[in-house]
Amino acid sequence: MHMHSDPPDDRDALREKIIGLGETSLHKSYYPELQSRLAELERFRALLDQTHDAIFLIRADTGRLADVNASAVTYLGLSKEELLAMPFASLIAPHQKAAFLETVRKSNEVPSGSRRTCTAYLVSREGREIPMEITVRSVIFGDEQYIVAIARDITDRILTEEELKIKESALESSTNGILIADLTGAIMYANPGFASIFGYEQDGVFMGKNLEAFFATPSVGEEITGHLLDNHTIVKETIGLRSDGSSFHIQVSGSVVQNDAGEPLCIMLIVMDITERILTDQMKRKTYEQLGKNIEQFAIIGDHIRNPLQVIVGYVEMIDDPLAEKILEQSCRINEFVTQLDRGWVESANVRQFLRKHGDGGEPPLQTFIHIGATKEEDP
Repeated sequence: MHMHSDPPDDRDALREKIIGLGETSLHKSYYPELQSRLAELERFRALLDQTHDAIFLIRADTGRLADVNASAVTYLGLSKEELLAMPFASLIAPHQKAAFLETVRKSNEVPSGSRRTCTAYLVSREGREIPMEITVRSVIFGDEQYIVAIARDITDRILTEEELKIKESALESSTNGILIADLTGAIMYANPGFASIFGYEQDGVFMGKNLEAFFATPSVGEEITGHLLDNHTIVKETIGLRSDGSSFHIQVSGSVVQNDAGEPLCIMLIVMDITERILTDQMKRKTYEQLGKNIEQFAIIGDHIRNPLQVIVGYVEMIDDPLAEKILEQSCRINEFVTQLDRGWVESANVRQFLRKHGDGGEPPLQTFIHIGATKEEDP
């Protein structure tokens, strides 16, 4: 009985194929693909190392780090070998560790690929706490489960948010009314100061209203909007309208908020209640007018005094009596006082003209007029 056997040539070809010497060997057909995959992995690894985000691969069963990228090493100041020898939780600030572990636990409970995001501080070698926004995702490689944590430095964002909070607090606490409207004049924001000035209990009632609702003359709102779009700034005194329909004096200063390209985004107005100032100015004007009338009256009274005084002097000069000399002496003193009043009247005309032109400056008017009539010998 003869046993079946392959021809010698077939056996040699099979042997060469198995050990990788043949033209169609298994080794030769798989090796190029393996090299291509390795090159692709190297490129992907290089990309991960170039990103600014710190990337951590965490073993789900132990919590220890399986791999990290170059940014993780840079942020924390620890070598890759040191990081791979520690659990990821040891990098979290102690007061936030429990919250982060809870996020990881919830991530493990959902299907692979689902993401959860939290904010935590990573602690560097020097003990510096770095604020990070960490996105965690559960993944499975082969038969093992891992957690991929991508940490983004949010230091600049936190600083920006703090600056915005300070600015927002300044707007909210300002006693002046601050209003932000779109380019059509529709209100987008009003601070509590604006609500207080215009007699509203809440600042949220302004949404959707137009600027014209807050001026005694509605067209003023449209005029302000148009002026700002053409000139970008405005300062105007006008009459405002409170919620109860009463009017009052206001000063409106505004500007157009622009983006980096210089395009207008919105309008911001600052409103001040200047009613007290206007009333004070009106009172000053009336006071100056009354003082002017009083000075004129003094001049008239001076004439009235001088006329009978001349008659008295005339009669005394006709009397041959020792007392006549005393009467003439006192009459001369009275005449000197009247002359000083006349000079004061001439000077006061210039003073009154100055006060009308510069009502807010200089010394108080009454003090000025008192010194005009004073003598060097005795106080008025």
